[in-house]
Formats: sequence, C-alpha cells, structure tokens
Amino acid sequence: MTRRYWNINLEEMMQAGVHFGHGTRKWNPRMAPYISAKRKGIHITNLTRTARFLSEACDLVFDVASRGKQFLIVGTKNKAADSVARAAIKARCHYVNKKWLGGMSTNWSTTETRLQKFRDLRTEQKTGRLNRLPKRDAAMLKRQLSHLQTYLGGIKYMTGLPDIVIIVDQQEEYTALRECITLGIPTICLIDTNCDPDLADISIPANDDAIASIRLILNKLVFAICEGRGFQVHAQVLITSWVVIAILLGSATLVVRNPQTIPTDGQNFFEYVLEFIRDVSKTQIGEEYGSWVPFIGTMFLFIFVSNWSGALLPWKIIQLPHGELAAPTNDINTTVALALLTSVAYFYAGLTKKGLGYFGKYIQPTPILLPINILEDFTKPLSLSFRLFGNILADELVVVVLVSLVPSIVPIPVMFLGLFTSGIQALIFATLAAAYIGESMEGHH
Repeated sequence: MTRRYWNINLEEMMQAGVHFGHGTRKWNPRMAPYISAKRKGIHITNLTRTARFLSEACDLVFDVASRGKQFLIVGTKNKAADSVARAAIKARCHYVNKKWLGGMSTNWSTTETRLQKFRDLRTEQKTGRLNRLPKRDAAMLKRQLSHLQTYLGGIKYMTGLPDIVIIVDQQEEYTALRECITLGIPTICLIDTNCDPDLADISIPANDDAIASIRLILNKLVFAICEGRGFQVHAQVLITSWVVIAILLGSATLVVRNPQTIPTDGQNFFEYVLEFIRDVSKTQIGEEYGSWVPFIGTMFLFIFVSNWSGALLPWKIIQLPHGELAAPTNDINTTVALALLTSVAYFYAGLTKKGLGYFGKYIQPTPILLPINILEDFTKPLSLSFRLFGNILADELVVVVLVSLVPSIVPIPVMFLGLFTSGIQALIFATLAAAYIGESMEGHH
C-alpha cells in the first residue's frame, strides 16, 4: 500500500480537542501506549500516534475506493449523527446514524428484505399510490415508511455487505463492531481511552465525544475516499475512451471495406451520419467546410458514443462508483482536452486561411493588447469544457422535462432518454466547435 501525504496537522488536531481522553478512572489499560500524559484527572492522547494511524487509514480507504469498493460509516450517538450523515453523503458512502439494528449485517438476508420493502414503499409514495388507499391503511404504511427511513435511510441503496466499515465510537457501536469481526469485514475505528485498540483493523486514538474531533477525523477519511473515487473514475475514462475509439474504428472499417453501389443497411446509416455532419459543418463554417468534416465528425461521434457506452457498461470492466458513469465526458479532464483541441483548431483555421496576417486583428487598436486578445480567443472555446454544458443539464433536466411531459401511461425506457440526451450533448459541442472555426476563418473578433 503506497503511502501518501494527507495534510494531517498536529496543531489542527489540538484545536479540535482530539487529544482529550476520558477520566483516569475510566480507561482501558490496553490504551496505555496511546496515552502521553494525565492532566486534571483526564488522559491526554498521543497525537503523534493519532496522526500515524489516521494516515494509515487514509491510505487504506484511498486504495479501496480506487477499486470501487463500498464503505459503511456507523455513528449513532447524538454528537456524531449529523457529522456521520454529512460525511457519508459527501463521500457517497452508506451510513447508519440512528440505531444499529442487531443482525443488520450478520443477518443480511432479513435486512435485504426490509430494504426491498422500504424501496417499494418509497416508490408507492412517489407515484401517489398511498394516497389512493383507505386512510387507515395509508396511515399505517406511512408510519412504517417513516420507521424504515429513520433506521435504514442511510443504507437504502446498499445491495450487499460493505467492504470496509468506519466506526465512530467503539463503545457505542460495539454490536456493529462484533458483527464485522464475525463476518471478516475490515474496520476502521475511532477509539477513546476507554476502548480496546486490538478489536479493529485500524484504530485511530482520538476524542470520540467532541463534535469537532469527530468531524476532523471523518473529514480526513472522506477526503481520502473522494480522492480514491476520482482516481477510479479516471481509470474508467481511460478504458472507456479506448473502447469508444475501437468501436468507431471497427465500425468505419467494416462499412468501407466493401462499399456497394446501392448502399446496404450499415453503409446507408454511415452515409446518413456523414451527410448530417456535413450539413452541420457547412452551416457553421461556410463553403470551405470540406477539410473540417473529419474533425467535426470525430468530435460528434466521440462524445455521442462515449456517453452512450458509459450508460451501457453493464459488463463493469471496473465496478462503477455510486452515481457516476464511465463516460469520458463525465470527467472534466476529457472535456478540457476536447476544448483544447477546438482552441488549436480555431487558430489553425485562421492561420491556414490568412497566414501570419491572421494575427493582424489582435494588435487592434494597439499592439499592447496582443497577448490579451490572443488569450481571449484561446480560452473562448474552453467554455465548452464545463462538463459539455453540464451532464446535469443534458442527463437530468432534459430527462425530467421529458418524463413530466409524457403521460405516465406511455412507458419510455430511461436508456432511450439517455440516447436522446447524448445526442444533444454531442450536437451542441460539435455545432459550437464548428462555429468557432467558422468565426476564425471569417476573421471576426
């Protein structure tokens, strides 16, 4: 396991009160190696050891998150509940912050049945079916739904046992810890001076009563998890990008290998796509569009096939993190790269058309503005990189509008809506890229 730097500051931990332990009468002798002193009847935790074990825990969760594994954060006492929920939502983890129900993990089949019941009730509530039931039955089901939301709301999307469990207070969550030990699930446990450091796989000695202390430890772990998930998304992007390129090259090769005078189905489809891209290029660039059709077509097809393949990866080359797709356009680095290609094409088009005289417009009204004007034109296409005008806009807003406009009696698979929104993203990007190139060739500024 590679060691990384997680910016763990001893002064920051002291300000959060991480070093304060329990009273000297309430302590576990096994915590002696983690205690540095006694002050006014309480033990003081050795923050150097806290920093060391916290760093090891961050390294572990980073590696596990980068492999797409799932986490469960457990902390049910009042001081920890809000911090646990906030941290888990930020890191896209499952969490339990009200009460650990005995057998929640060791009797997973029962828990899974209750989760399915919970999901069914939520679906009935959202579709309005509960309101159509008799008042007594509806009230009973709503109370049941409220009860399930309280105790299972943090794990409603959990489909199997977690790969790592993070426990905030060993004494309070002893049942959860014993179940994890029974099942062999690795645990990271925040322990105070009254705990047993040998029970968890990684024990982080810290104050488990102060909200600031709990929040600090969780924030460090959440940051490591988020970094790991980001690392995993980049790996997915790389793999999916090569899959997309292979699909495009393979399809093109099959179609042009044996062209027919009377186009067949595949050839006819590709000719239709080519004609569509030509129309987009001609409309935005003008009569000299011919040499730019391959560039615009590559942009359009790469974005379209990337989004569609990202939504269609059921084979899961790498397990997808919750809430993310493997589409390259879901990664800001890919969209920036596509926008940079557009910026380079912007200047190349102008130089090809007018030579070095193309830069004459940048020295107007004064040569002092040359670098500023060039930078402005270079960064203009970079606006395309903002998640291709937001996957939120194309994947969520458009789908919501469509679903609300189409009567519920006409079922439309979400996958078809995804195909539609993928086309919107690709068309917007390709059209604006062609418009920038056309602007450069016309010499507007």
